[in-house]
Amino acid sequence: MPPVPKALYFARGATLSSQEDPPTNSTAEVAKATGKALDVAEKLGGFLSKVIGKPLETASGIVDDKLKYVRLERAARLADRVNELNRSRGIEGDERPVPLKLAIPALENAYIEESDSLQDLWARLISSAQNSAGGTPVRSAFIDIIKQLEIEDVRLLELIYNSYRNYLKEHEVPSDHSPTHISFPREEIVKVLPASPREYELSVDNLMRVRCVCSAVLRTPGISVGGISPTSDAGYESICITELGVSFVRACVSDEI
Repeated sequence: MPPVPKALYFARGATLSSQEDPPTNSTAEVAKATGKALDVAEKLGGFLSKVIGKPLETASGIVDDKLKYVRLERAARLADRVNELNRSRGIEGDERPVPLKLAIPALENAYIEESDSLQDLWARLISSAQNSAGGTPVRSAFIDIIKQLEIEDVRLLELIYNSYRNYLKEHEVPSDHSPTHISFPREEIVKVLPASPREYELSVDNLMRVRCVCSAVLRTPGISVGGISPTSDAGYESICITELGVSFVRACVSDEI
């Protein structure tokens, strides 16, 4: 690695001199930070060289080129997917700009997402945000939700949402109802979406953590305390989709708008 060139220190009105003035505290700190950065770069370069089995310069170039290619490839797929969604949703040619606080993190995360299914969540979010006719509002929270989901979580959430939507079609429900009043038992869910008990509970835990689902609240019949029936939490055995979960699915999981 080439030596770091010595810094030149100037004072107002001073002339260049072959003598070096003693460094100030600030310049000493910069030099120290620069030295640390170079140490880190050298350590990373050595690591890449060891992993790839090539000289330092070659190894760094291979990884850098590969990362650029992967990002470019994923970016091209994202663009194709968003355009496809906009055509199918009838908004092509009438897209509105996406606010930067949504666009920048969405693009950054979509470009490094290796799963097509998970990258499609980012594509739907961008397409929904471009819908000038309104549709489902895209909330900033959706960015963090997508980042924390695995494909198994998405499948479970989509199943619960579809079950909820079918329930609304088959029953008369007040317009101001809460989706948390409609629950779906565990045994019915795993019949449609086979999963081990551990996988099911891991997905439920994660979806609860991002507030897309919640446990059903069970009331004890025949018992009343002060006119109020005691309640209990159903845990994993019966779950509901939340208002946030409904909005998230409509904006980022469903191809419809």
